[in-house]
Amino acid sequence: MTLQATLSAPESAYARKTRARILAAAEKRFKHYGFAKTTIVDVAGDCAMSHANVYRFFANKTELVNAIAEGWLAKSERVCRDVALRAVPARERLVDFVVELHRWKRREHLRDTLKQELLSLASHEGRTFVGVHLGVLADILVEIIEDGNRRREFSVRDPRLLARIIQDATVKYCDPRLVAQYHDQPLEEQARDVMRVLLGGLPAL
Repeated sequence: MTLQATLSAPESAYARKTRARILAAAEKRFKHYGFAKTTIVDVAGDCAMSHANVYRFFANKTELVNAIAEGWLAKSERVCRDVALRAVPARERLVDFVVELHRWKRREHLRDTLKQELLSLASHEGRTFVGVHLGVLADILVEIIEDGNRRREFSVRDPRLLARIIQDATVKYCDPRLVAQYHDQPLEEQARDVMRVLLGGLPAL
């Protein structure tokens, strides 16, 4: 290892820990007081550091919210990956994908209205990372569909197209803003019905 790398390594580790501290403090503040009532100075005080140090990592509150939301979305991606690995038929995994994603969004966001507010703020006007997240979910769906083709459960010529159709058809059950808006409806049951109709039309081998 070069001298420069040796000198920079501890700084990188320190930077990662500092960033994590800031995000943890910001998330706690946002959840308790909301976005509007939280300031960078508040977050810095909770971290026992200057607000100038917070600005080294995040230019403003919006960047803090985006980083927190990215972390939440990454957790939902792991839920979907776990579904893809289940030892059950692909059709069942496709239904479970939507249902488990819906359950996660409902559990994680509806029980905490301020958390819901943060994700809505981050999703507003289509942040880049939201598009990346949707792309990751589409990739997981494609993997399940291609596995179903290999197992000769069905014959889908364009797995990517079917993945997009599934996402479009189930947005009401997976977008946290819509989950919140329609929380008084039997969304999980609706999601299952929609997926049964979609998958019922898949050509079998």
